[in-house]
Amino acid sequence: MTTDYSRGLLLGATAADTTQSGLLKRLENTRVHVTAEPAVPAVAVALTILIGNLRRLPITISLDPTGLDEVTIDVLTEIALGIDPDKPIELTAVPAGLSIHLGPHPPPSAAISAAPDGHGVRLRRAGASYPALRASGTGLGSMMAAATLTAEIFKTIMGLKSGAYRRLDRLDFCPVTLTAEPGAVTTTITELPSLALVGAGAVGTAIAATLDVLGTVGQIIVVDPETYDAPNVTTYSLGNGTDARNQIPKVDLLARELTRAGRFDVLPLKGAAQDLITGIDQGHLRWPAVVLSGVDSINARHETQRIHADLTLDGSTGGHAGTTLALHEALPTGPCLRCYYPPRTTPAVPSAETLLHQRTGLSLSRIAKGDSLLIQADLDALPSTSRALLRPHLGKPVCGLSNLLALSPSATDGYRPSAAFVAQQAASLVIGALIARTTAKAVSPSRHIEYDARFGPNEAMADDRKPRPGCDCQTDQGLIQQIRRRRAAP
Repeated sequence: MTTDYSRGLLLGATAADTTQSGLLKRLENTRVHVTAEPAVPAVAVALTILIGNLRRLPITISLDPTGLDEVTIDVLTEIALGIDPDKPIELTAVPAGLSIHLGPHPPPSAAISAAPDGHGVRLRRAGASYPALRASGTGLGSMMAAATLTAEIFKTIMGLKSGAYRRLDRLDFCPVTLTAEPGAVTTTITELPSLALVGAGAVGTAIAATLDVLGTVGQIIVVDPETYDAPNVTTYSLGNGTDARNQIPKVDLLARELTRAGRFDVLPLKGAAQDLITGIDQGHLRWPAVVLSGVDSINARHETQRIHADLTLDGSTGGHAGTTLALHEALPTGPCLRCYYPPRTTPAVPSAETLLHQRTGLSLSRIAKGDSLLIQADLDALPSTSRALLRPHLGKPVCGLSNLLALSPSATDGYRPSAAFVAQQAASLVIGALIARTTAKAVSPSRHIEYDARFGPNEAMADDRKPRPGCDCQTDQGLIQQIRRRRAAP
């Protein structure tokens, strides 16, 4: 097997409470058959996303080519082979295995189907009928349709135990209005505000992919310090095996993908949020009015908040199995990201990185390059006991060593797997909030949403957050506004 499915297997095995080896055997014997209605608006785009999501699992995929033109088939074939060259799509009109469909008129063989409706999704299991779609699907609708359909496929093929998920026989959901009325609102962003995307991991690539298919235009600063490596191929929404072998910087990957259609002007910044802040304060970089955040630690979120943008939309994944997703809408007047993620008030537990350094002798700077694979050169300068401990893990990503060596101190600090379809739902909430905040007037200034992709959107997923008393955004408001005025000055 040339493709690294380890992170997806870790997520699936945790969700299903089984072993990764047992799950791998199950998935290798699983077939998913895909049909689609490419004439329905946004279905063709959703199909490219869906095929990418399915190919990130070690299953067999067959595709009914009926109605698809040769260009579309070539694109889908290229996407699949880019992720796993050993598992091409099988083209056949004969359904076998689990049959799924994109479009509002599923064939009798389809067990699950979904269709974009405006910015949202309508999803049905066999036996549940579709209403007439209200509006033409948008890029956001295509992303939400593909991501939620993948979630239902995930629940069906993973062997999840009773109580560990909720089977959705029907779902109607709009990530802009957060209602069960997709298609009711179709206003979109024609040109982005001054924007920065901080974090180009699973959530960040999903945000970028959603912006791309939304069809908007604008300028974006993309910020991330890391390179793209083998495990990212099966967990991120962008990139392929060639990018992993070339270890392309993640910011360059996003710049390439976002500029492909000629709609975006992208400035890649290989660094962290602090490097963006430094560039702004030194006059080298523009201050973004809006920050979209896809970082994966509390410290990184606090650092991102210090940009003091007009609006910060933070998307995240996590939870026990890595299937929980969330959106935190942060304002400089509060609630800010420090309100959502308060600083620790108890003695800090040593981080997984610190424990890994203490146990293995790997330097913290090397551990910080978590997505890159452990190689022999990393072991050469270590003591013999450390070399013996690490040698069985050569070729594996450094960020997973804490779990492999049972070093993660807690669920808060340990490594969490990710999956593209979970990150895509988080990204859809981020872009939904961006549309709502920039095109509508009556929107809560403190949108906070959280749900588990195994259970789907629900009535209790959203709440209005208030600023945390004593937070910097309340006690240092004068200083924050002074910084914001200086950064906004021409």
